[in-house]
Amino acid sequence: MRILSFIPIALALSISNIAISSDSLHKYTQISNQAQTESDKIVIYEFFWYGCPHCYSMEPTINDIESNLDKDTILVKIPVALRDSWELHAKVYYTLQQMKLDDNLHEKVFAEIHVNGNRLDTQEKLADFIKTEGYDADKFLSILNSFGTEIRIKKASRLANQYQIKSVPALIINGKYKTSGSHVSSYQELYDVVQLLIDKERLN
Repeated sequence: MRILSFIPIALALSISNIAISSDSLHKYTQISNQAQTESDKIVIYEFFWYGCPHCYSMEPTINDIESNLDKDTILVKIPVALRDSWELHAKVYYTLQQMKLDDNLHEKVFAEIHVNGNRLDTQEKLADFIKTEGYDADKFLSILNSFGTEIRIKKASRLANQYQIKSVPALIINGKYKTSGSHVSSYQELYDVVQLLIDKERLN
């Protein structure tokens, strides 16, 4: 034990950092050596489904991550339809996005499902919800069923296949690393792991 007392402080700190880095390896999976090529920025893909309770629970952490991003990093939400029954909700997000209502209604859709118990699983329920929120339900349904929305759904499915997304929520950092709530013990830890991976990408 006395031998350890002679280790210089700098070396001790280095050993501590190695331990932390080693531990963090269990909090994410490296899925590729190649970064995504869709943007020259660091991209965080958030794969989610409105009907997923874990996705809803993780929303405050996602908001914290997004609000603290530097200009070299962006977060892209991907509503993935891993089952046919999920496709309607995926269309909802892309419809809100095209109507520029995603900032206003994204969290309200989650709350309507998980707090109010309205599953929003039919177009009629969705139209009523949109009307209640004070927006044009006819326009919403028109965009929901449009070719442009279908194209976005297909692109989301391709990304999910590319990154081997089998469950949600899941985060892909710059096309190289995957993490999620199942990788960590708390949402604070998830936040910290995402920051670690962003920093790793800045060094590349």
